[in-house]
Amino acid sequence: MNNELKKKLKELGMKKIQQLFGETVFASEIHEFAKLFMEDESVFTHLHDAYRHQLDSLELTSQDIDLFYRKEEGLHTISYLDKSFSLDDASYVSFLTYAIDLMREVLPLGTVVELDPRYFKPGESASEPIKVVITSRFIFAKSYRSYFPYAGVVYPFGELNKGNTIHFTSPLIQKVVYMGYQDEMEASFEYLMKEELIVDKGITSIEFSDEDMKKIQNQSSQGQVSDHAIV
Repeated sequence: MNNELKKKLKELGMKKIQQLFGETVFASEIHEFAKLFMEDESVFTHLHDAYRHQLDSLELTSQDIDLFYRKEEGLHTISYLDKSFSLDDASYVSFLTYAIDLMREVLPLGTVVELDPRYFKPGESASEPIKVVITSRFIFAKSYRSYFPYAGVVYPFGELNKGNTIHFTSPLIQKVVYMGYQDEMEASFEYLMKEELIVDKGITSIEFSDEDMKKIQNQSSQGQVSDHAIV
C-alpha cells in the first residue's frame, strides 16, 4: 500500500470514528489514539485477537510507545503514555473492526495466493495449501449483511464450471505467491470501495460478522455451501 493511499484511508478512519463516537466522553481520546496508531494495522489486529480469545490483558509496542489493554467489569480499556479510554463491548469491537477493514491491504486482481487447506472446503481437508487466483474483490452477496473481501478460482484450473468460485477472507491467506498488477486506478478503486461499504454503509468483512458466519456454518452443515472458504 502506497503512502498516499494509506494517508487517505486514515482520513476515512477518522471520519468513521466521528460517526461512531460523535461527542461522547472519550471521543477526543479515541481520535488522538487513532491519529497515532491508525496506520499501524497490527495494533488493531492484535487487540482484536485478544478480544476474540477473551484475554484479560495485553501489552503492545508501536512507534516505540507502549500500549496496555485490559478488560475489567465489561469495559475494554486502552492506556498509552499518560492517556487512556474505556469502551463497552459493542463500541470496542466496532472501533477495532472498522479500523482493520479500512487499513488492511487489499491484494490486486490477478494475485495468486495460497489458502489454508483446513478451511478450503467445508467437510473436507487437504495437506497442501490451495493456490487461488484472485478474480474479484469486495463481493456483497445476496442474503448477507457483510462483504467477502475476495473471490477467486483454483490455480491452474480456473473456472471449470460457471459460478464455481472460492470466496474467502484475508486471514485465510497463508502466502502471496504472485502479486497482480497495480496502478493509480487500483488505489482509487480500493479507496472508493472502502468509503462506500465501510464508511457510508457501515458494512464490514464477513469475518467480523457473527450473524453471517453462523449462517455460513449452518448452510455448510446442511450441504448448501460448496464454494465458500471462510475463516
